[in-house]
Amino acid sequence: MGKIGGFKEYTRTDEENVAVLERVKNYNEFTIPLSKDKIKEQGSRCMDCGIPFCHSGCPLGNLIPDFNDMVHQEEWQSALEILQSTNNFPEFTGRLCPAPCEKSCVLGIIAEPVAIENIEKASLKEVLLKAG
Repeated sequence: MGKIGGFKEYTRTDEENVAVLERVKNYNEFTIPLSKDKIKEQGSRCMDCGIPFCHSGCPLGNLIPDFNDMVHQEEWQSALEILQSTNNFPEFTGRLCPAPCEKSCVLGIIAEPVAIENIEKASLKEVLLKAG
């Protein structure tokens, strides 16, 4: 899944937060999403680990390596369909879940784990942007 050796080529990148003094002025989203290229890069970090412990780490059983692979290939609609096969509300859980899947990521043994939560949120955003 992802790019062969992508986990060695790219480092983990997380969203930035809007400064506190700015975000208290409104009720808008306070994270600054990663660019489409950065999300694709993060999806490519998912390695073909053999036993994806992220599945058991996810309370919903999301098919994380499959969905990361679709993001890596920029197949945004397919990524969303994979998410929705195990989760009726990925638009909520992508924001609320504490991401135990990331703690279960095999890559986390030797490096920073795959940014699964950010990839999930970005996949939804990309599909929505294309839809309308």
